[in-house]
Amino acid sequence: MTKILIVEDDDLIRERLVKALTYEGYEVLEAENGAVALAGMELVMPDLVIADVLMPEMGGFDFVTALRARPATRTLPIIVATALSQRLSQREFMELGVDDYLTKPFHIEELLRAVQTQLRKARWRENEQSPTHDAPILAFANWRLDVERRMLMSATGDQRALTNSEAKVLVAFLQNANRVLSRENLLEYLGRSKPVQGDRGIDVLIGRLRRKIEVNVKHPKIIETIRSGGYIFNGDVQVLSE
Repeated sequence: MTKILIVEDDDLIRERLVKALTYEGYEVLEAENGAVALAGMELVMPDLVIADVLMPEMGGFDFVTALRARPATRTLPIIVATALSQRLSQREFMELGVDDYLTKPFHIEELLRAVQTQLRKARWRENEQSPTHDAPILAFANWRLDVERRMLMSATGDQRALTNSEAKVLVAFLQNANRVLSRENLLEYLGRSKPVQGDRGIDVLIGRLRRKIEVNVKHPKIIETIRSGGYIFNGDVQVLSE
């Protein structure tokens, strides 16, 4: 069973998160601060950590720093929960190696999506590091994506080849399902620099992808445009064995 560690000094918030994650089928561990969490991790290692920022004895910054300094937890998925007044600390957390952050107060559905996304990324990283690594088959909507072959396959047997850039962008969306990705984010996945004014390269690439996966290109449901924000991939993603 997937283990999730909640590090939160507020008893009511911690109890609420424990109940929600337990209901979803996770084994939930809990600690009231970073020091207690580190001690507990010597006995039981979680698969993912959700941590508050302001806590007694050892707060979020010191806790995350300690985790990233240890080989055993260097790549452990970490989600940080910050209050609105702490938003300025988000960049510092990301530089420390935090995988995601949520702004309090947040909805449980938002937390569950973040958890699912980070666990999925962790499985992909583990698969990539395996000596017998085979690129995964990713299922979404009515499609399956063979990452290694860059080939889309529909439930009816239709196959559509992707260019290298199309495949990279689609994988970026699948790794970040139900989360907004800016044009800058997508360029980073392509290994390119930030866009210059008037550059429509990403928009053209998204248009090509839509023509391959959407039922109605004029009214896309899978890859949706977010005004002044970028794009969001809507839907669930499954990692399938070949």
